[in-house]
Amino acid sequence: MSEGSEDVSLVLEDRYGTGRGRRFDRRFAWVVAGALVAAGIGFLLFSGWHETSRVEWQDIGFTKRGELAVDVKYHVSGPPDASVACAVEALNTSKATVGWKVVTLPPSEDRSQILTTDLVLTTPATAASVRECWILE
Repeated sequence: MSEGSEDVSLVLEDRYGTGRGRRFDRRFAWVVAGALVAAGIGFLLFSGWHETSRVEWQDIGFTKRGELAVDVKYHVSGPPDASVACAVEALNTSKATVGWKVVTLPPSEDRSQILTTDLVLTTPATAASVRECWILE
């Protein structure tokens, strides 16, 4: 083959995408795209987005009722007619737990509730909040 015919075939391969490199690139792109789609579906299935029975909470604040007692105010949203429990804790300056209580909320028709929980402390607290809430089954 002469040098001129090789240049023509390279130009035609580049123009019309008939070269071997192009087929490999397309296959690789399809494999990567398929893997990304599968990973996305897996993430959505296992991340809990489909759960409508989640419990959410938000701290509003706390008030000291003396040296060794606080009232913790918080907002809880959960599915109607479900029993919910929340762990409320108070921390000292070293972030050690100095007060703890698990509060059980009875089933309610309301999705949201604002609650206040009193905690008795072992030593003075500098912070108090809801650690976690969950649905009781």
